Amino acid sequence: MSHSGVIAGLYAGNYAVEISTDGTTWTAVSNATVKIDDVELNRPSGEAYVGGSSDYATITVGKREPIEITLTFLYNEASNSAANTVYGLFESATPRLAVRWSPRGLVSDARAYATSNDGSTAGLGVITNVTLSALDPSDAEPYVLMATVRTPTLWQYTLGSNPTNLNPAS
Repeated sequence: MSHSGVIAGLYAGNYAVEISTDGTTWTAVSNATVKIDDVELNRPSGEAYVGGSSDYATITVGKREPIEITLTFLYNEASNSAANTVYGLFESATPRLAVRWSPRGLVSDARAYATSNDGSTAGLGVITNVTLSALDPSDAEPYVLMATVRTPTLWQYTLGSNPTNLNPAS
């Protein structure tokens, strides 16, 4: 029996990630310095069991929940490193950061995602947590800074042809 709907797997090692402190100027951070954990999108739901001929519950849907994006940066003490930028923003009075990424990297017509306040443009999220990893001499893992950015929603868009950054197709 032949199967016509076979889906090719995606190697995520070619991804591209950029961050912005103002939503306008973006800095690439994906050259082996960042990891994005699973991004989970949820909607609350409710249920009621009502009379009548139905043997099923009535399910209602609520508003979308905010999204949390956890980024892990290799620690670096250079003044312009992503880890120092994020830590400095978290310590500031306005801990805001925009994040955008493409799982396929800088590939023509690839899908990309960005933090967003309205679902149709990139926007700044709020850095709600920063964790510096443990210092354990018996651990071979590199020292990292983990940051959580909370955003109302994600904007999904498509890159143009031959992209050099994660700007949307025009």
